[in-house]
Amino acid sequence: MIIQELQQLQHAHGYLPRNALRQLSDRLAVPLYRLQEVASFYPHFRVFADDAEELCEAPKLPKREVAVCRDMACRLRGSPRITAQLQQLPAAQNGTLAVHEVSCLGRCDRAPAVRLHQQDGSRSVHNLFGRPPNEVVELISHAVTDPAAELPDDRDEAHRHSADDWKINIYAGLSPEQRYAAIRQWQSVFRNPPPPRKSDPDAPRDDKPQHPLIAALWTANLLGMGGAGGRAWKKWEEVLRAKGEHKYVVCNGDESEPGTFKDREIFLRTPYLVLEGVILAGLLLRARRGYIYIRHEYEEQIAAMRAEIERARQLGVCGKGILGSDLNFDVEVFVSPGGYICGEQTALIQAIQDERAEPRNRPPELQTNGLWDMPTLLNNVETFAWVPAILTQGSSDGSWYAALGQAKQTPVKENAPPNYQGARFFSVSGDVARPGVYEVPIGITLGELIDKYCGGMLGGKKLKAVATSGPSAGFLPAAIPLDAFSPRVQKKLSEHHLVAAGEKEFQLGRLPLELGVVRDLNLMLGGGIVIYAEGADLVDQAVACLRFYQSESCGKCVPCRIGSTKMVEIGEALQNRELTAAEIEGLLSSSGGVVLELSQAMVETAICGLGNVAPNPLRTLLSYFPGDLQPYIRKAK
Repeated sequence: MIIQELQQLQHAHGYLPRNALRQLSDRLAVPLYRLQEVASFYPHFRVFADDAEELCEAPKLPKREVAVCRDMACRLRGSPRITAQLQQLPAAQNGTLAVHEVSCLGRCDRAPAVRLHQQDGSRSVHNLFGRPPNEVVELISHAVTDPAAELPDDRDEAHRHSADDWKINIYAGLSPEQRYAAIRQWQSVFRNPPPPRKSDPDAPRDDKPQHPLIAALWTANLLGMGGAGGRAWKKWEEVLRAKGEHKYVVCNGDESEPGTFKDREIFLRTPYLVLEGVILAGLLLRARRGYIYIRHEYEEQIAAMRAEIERARQLGVCGKGILGSDLNFDVEVFVSPGGYICGEQTALIQAIQDERAEPRNRPPELQTNGLWDMPTLLNNVETFAWVPAILTQGSSDGSWYAALGQAKQTPVKENAPPNYQGARFFSVSGDVARPGVYEVPIGITLGELIDKYCGGMLGGKKLKAVATSGPSAGFLPAAIPLDAFSPRVQKKLSEHHLVAAGEKEFQLGRLPLELGVVRDLNLMLGGGIVIYAEGADLVDQAVACLRFYQSESCGKCVPCRIGSTKMVEIGEALQNRELTAAEIEGLLSSSGGVVLELSQAMVETAICGLGNVAPNPLRTLLSYFPGDLQPYIRKAK
């Protein structure tokens, strides 16, 4: 309630007027400090507290504001140059145009991403995606000098992506009335659920669940697609068994990590799949309500999801008396007030509860103590979207999905399954010919993804580096020396047949994109993959990633807050050529290396994953790319 009200005020005024906050405080019977503590946390809200505002005089807002993405793919495509040139415009100098860099806007496949906000009565936004830097500067310069000029607006709907050939899209070519087949097919199970199985302490932890819906997820081996890769069936069963007066279902669509934009396309092209997955979970759990959490920069996706919820209500598959039964479950869209930290599941829950999005200590887990301290199922957009197909295709037992995986080269163990299980989506951006969102079999190699789906390297250049999980994984070189791996990992490389006898390097293109293999190699794999060709400046990229984590840290953890700041200081010192070769070499030393010590401290003490991954851009840069460091070494006098 508080966040939605603040969003309406922000949209009406362009900021949060002090008088309006006082009136809202009275109307909601909420102390003014509660409104201020929430508004001050989220980057979307603008609060003025100067003397003029105390006298009820509106602050002087710029007529227009330009937000330029500063991260990864956009940086590769010249976003710093756009910012620098726009800041030199006369309108920027006299204050009528505000220009600032922002964290990822979720359009990495159309870099650089720029948004022009009009601070007039319409509060309109114009998107400039994928245009050359000079064109962006020229368009905005013309717009600020000629108020009657019409700016183009690059919309996601007009982008070339199509969902018609996605295997996940089981309703492709069908009318809206023919959707939600899984709800109709499983409604009798929801009305008459099987009795819960008695707890057996001696039963295997991964024993097949009794409930047929959860058993289908178990057979499918559906994993969480938000990064952690947990087993979906286990979460669902834990919430089903949890005791609580109410239960909730939450879809995490706060897709804010640089390089990640797959959920954007799923929301826009197939909102009915996401909604049906959420409803199926709600009916299974007899949950009270469902929330679909979407970042505020995804205006088209928010509109598409809200329209689909209303259509589902009209079809009788959402809301009260679903399909004429006594089953009730309604869903609403919750628009994020901004902040990368909201993608962390407990922080997201805090935001829905009108709190500052600071991650919670765990345990307890959300499955038992989630939204309003009640059992809560929280999964990623893609995870929910796969559920309708899993429950309707083939024999509806999950085997259809499991069979979508890529064949293994050689099973690691005797009698091991010959295929990886399932399919998933990847966002691919950077130096490839066709950046975009691709549905691929799990287990496909990185090289196949680049060559078969993305059209190969941009301009035919050689592969230099890959960020396999946005900035979280740091940067991996095209060939990793085997001695960079521990003996245990070298053994795993051999077991997975990823290196041949006598080879001294692991070619990254051979990496199967499957979480089990990736974790065996002590690497990371997320939904966003950024590709770098020869010539990319990884020092510049690493420092930008360090700044991203520093600015997006919620500040709750002292080691994370201070550690991320220290990482930026080290990165900037390197970039500014302030460090000698010996000082750079000592950063990762096992005896007193400050980067190594900071990394270990942050991993061991941070409450959430941000502190775990924040050092990785600098750590991997120092470990794998000595050649990139050479131009930045301070020469001895």
